[in-house]
Amino acid sequence: MRTFPFVAAVATFISSTTFAAVLVFDNAAVFNAGLLDSSLSNFDQTFESYSGPAASFTGGTGEYAWKASSPYGVLGQAGVIQTLASSGTLKFDFSSGNVYGVGGLFHYVDLTGAYKSGLMKIKLSDGTTFIRSISSQTTFSGFITTDVSITSLELSHIGSIGATFSAAESLTIGYVPAPGAFALLGLAGMASRRRRA
Repeated sequence: MRTFPFVAAVATFISSTTFAAVLVFDNAAVFNAGLLDSSLSNFDQTFESYSGPAASFTGGTGEYAWKASSPYGVLGQAGVIQTLASSGTLKFDFSSGNVYGVGGLFHYVDLTGAYKSGLMKIKLSDGTTFIRSISSQTTFSGFITTDVSITSLELSHIGSIGATFSAAESLTIGYVPAPGAFALLGLAGMASRRRRA
């Protein structure tokens, strides 16, 4: 497995014969522009409504459905989803096969859910791994793959930073709409042209 350090540029191409070409973003607005430029729809998820411990949490629907889990369970508190075990890995799964972009506010929290900084390893489903310095609660990390769909994203610790928990405060999913959605858009466009004629 190859590990790439996070580059603090707005977008960086990383590609090889064994890894998908991946655009890396550290700015939410530029990431959203990248989704638009890639003809991807986006779904934004916050976690205020998730509360208490659980084996996993789910959200979204259809093409942008997601599941958050960790080997020892997850916890919703203070507007984040986090691991229940300190130094655990928080994993988001995307089962539709149509997700090509994932971004969000990923960081660490303490026992009370308060933000903590540190180095984070972010791993995509194709094995591509990024090392990211989390320097504030609003540090954004985003990824768009140009050929292989993203079926999972994992957040885990690098080194020891005490009793901290991998957490996500928000999540943006870039996905290819279902073919039926494209057909409906096409019909709407034809109807609009007929009315103008």
